[in-house]
Amino acid sequence: MRAVRLLAFAALLLPLASCGLFEDPPLPCPLVSIMDQAKQVTFYRPGPGRDLTDITYHVGIRDLAYECDYDFDDMGNRVAVNFNVLFVAERGPAAEQGRVEIPYFVAMTDPGQNILTKKRFTAALEFEGNAVRAQKVEELAQLIPFPLDADGSEYKSFIGIQLTPGQLDDIRRAGGE
Repeated sequence: MRAVRLLAFAALLLPLASCGLFEDPPLPCPLVSIMDQAKQVTFYRPGPGRDLTDITYHVGIRDLAYECDYDFDDMGNRVAVNFNVLFVAERGPAAEQGRVEIPYFVAMTDPGQNILTKKRFTAALEFEGNAVRAQKVEELAQLIPFPLDADGSEYKSFIGIQLTPGQLDDIRRAGGE
């Protein structure tokens, strides 16, 4: 009797277990990554000084999370990539304001690594009271069109802090390049 009940219960579960069995697996998302040389930077007060007392802010991109959603229709194939970027900042001894604006960019490349687009944004971080640290999550969306014979995983998006030539030189010197 117990075996009959167990078989009946298993028979009831069989249709539920097959849900999704014949669906196509989801398509992979495009790669989204933080550019290594553009993930952090130190801002200094104006002038030639570059020691610890001249630091206004040290800022960085700390984390990145994303998801994607494909859309196939008469308008063409495209994938929407939604991502959240965590910016962090530390106030230095030379900081005179409780706010820092971080210029950053999002660039997209095709399968051949050609840059298709580059958009610039600004993340504004507020320091509350005498706080020395602040953080903010920026939410972004990117729409990537792609040909019929491809999928969006062949495209890449890169996020980084928009550096000045001087800041890039400082980072390269610090890294030994």
